Amino acid sequence: MSQYHRGSATWVLGLASLVVGWSASARGDVPPQGLPELCQRVKPSYVFISGGSGVLITPDGLMLTNSHVIGNGKQFDVRLGNGRHFRAKLLGRDVDGDLALLQLEKKNETPFPHLELGDSDKLQVGDHALAIGNPFGIGFVDQHPTFTFGVISAVNHFQGNYPEAIVTDAEVNPGNSGGPLINMQGQVVGINGQISTRWGLRSNTGLGYAISANQIRMWIPRLQKAAGGDVAHGKLPGIDFEKAPLESIQSLKIKDIAEGSPAANAGLKAGDTIVKFDGKPVASAVRLASVIGIYPEDHEVTIDVERDGQVVPLKAKLVRTRRGQLGFKLKQPDKEDPFVKVGSVDKDSPAEQGGLKSDDEIVEVEGNKFANVPAGLQFRLVDGWMKNGVTAGDIIKFTIRRKNDKGEPTEQEVRMIAK
Repeated sequence: MSQYHRGSATWVLGLASLVVGWSASARGDVPPQGLPELCQRVKPSYVFISGGSGVLITPDGLMLTNSHVIGNGKQFDVRLGNGRHFRAKLLGRDVDGDLALLQLEKKNETPFPHLELGDSDKLQVGDHALAIGNPFGIGFVDQHPTFTFGVISAVNHFQGNYPEAIVTDAEVNPGNSGGPLINMQGQVVGINGQISTRWGLRSNTGLGYAISANQIRMWIPRLQKAAGGDVAHGKLPGIDFEKAPLESIQSLKIKDIAEGSPAANAGLKAGDTIVKFDGKPVASAVRLASVIGIYPEDHEVTIDVERDGQVVPLKAKLVRTRRGQLGFKLKQPDKEDPFVKVGSVDKDSPAEQGGLKSDDEIVEVEGNKFANVPAGLQFRLVDGWMKNGVTAGDIIKFTIRRKNDKGEPTEQEVRMIAK
């Protein structure tokens, strides 16, 4: 390499180091004073479990982790960050919310090392964050958990089954799942559980997602009483919203309410626009789904709706959902069929009460049109959705095509309330 190229390379590397250092400083990644001491202080409360992670949150040995970390297990051998081994038993799981609570068995009267749950609602973008874990099982080699440092990148983020996720750029990888996300006061502000990946690689690409401490705090009493079983999330079925972009406030205007549904019992009416849910402002259907997703069944909430120019507060109780039935079957399609057809319709079913008839062609389901989709694929989509995607109390709308008295094809909407 010539002197010129060596000098150029040195200059480029120096500039790159300067840029990286400036970027880290600008985004708040410069470690605060006392970080090594903080790592040593929180380390004993960390738990190695089933190739993943956990954390102790009480002196009597309550431990949090992800549901996906423990699978269907009930009893576990765990090791703390200080090297001590214990037996742990499952108290309860929130499978949908990916949370599990376990109890460690005491060997003497000495309190367990533990970290308190912080107030995740106080988190701000740019706050420092520390993630503790066992990425790729590295802790099984040197017997110590790892620590990664970063900032809070976003809050209240909808990420799959994490409806109110905390986003961090502290490196989180497979094996970190179930471990704590910690603030600089040594409090648990979240439980890490998901990552963003690219190209199918199971490694962090800069974003990790954690279940918020305030969501967890709401579930702990239920998990403690679950006797090793599962707990359920609450929903408010029976609402049909106006058709609008999901990210807009117009998507929160109610078009229809199912009679006798939990939504109707709460006093919601057609024409209402939901503006707050349990005190939290909601500006879109996506945000509403995110907020509802954090709550357990039987949880009572206040819903503020705009009605006739005024804000009206309503009380509602969220219910455990179950799969709903519409009461009809599909016909196996022929290759030449443009649309999938209705087969048999059960007597007194939601389908019959809504006016659905055998041989009706299904043109649209819940706003999803089937034009140019092969009938075979339509059959699989609709059949799978009816078996797994319909909730009891939901208002379901189909656009169907049938021949009138003159033999001419006409389209009409069919409305059903799933049972």
